[in-house]
Amino acid sequence: MALASAPLLYGADGAAWRPALLVVMIATLAAFPVMCAVRALRMRVRAWPPRGSKGQRLLLEGLPVLAYAVAGLAFLAFGRSVGAIALGVLAGGSLWWRESRRNALRSEAAAMLEASERTA
Repeated sequence: MALASAPLLYGADGAAWRPALLVVMIATLAAFPVMCAVRALRMRVRAWPPRGSKGQRLLLEGLPVLAYAVAGLAFLAFGRSVGAIALGVLAGGSLWWRESRRNALRSEAAAMLEASERTA
């Protein structure tokens, strides 16, 4: 999407319709995660951690989405360079946090399962 829209944005530099083009580009980019979520729900794919309350699961899955939203706001407020750097840092950090939290929940569940098998 960025490669397809970059020449349009460059050509529209200083034009009155550049903000409208930017809004259309961001809306198109925002549609991609929504399409992925709808497809996953339709196929009954669930990527929930083995344990945790609904709030914990929402935090685990929602943090990367929040990172993309904050990076999008940085893009709008400060420009492309800051937006790209914010996206890299926030998406990488949220992915690291999500995977480390998921691994902690898995090892916790495995330890509980092992402990219950010992007592049985």
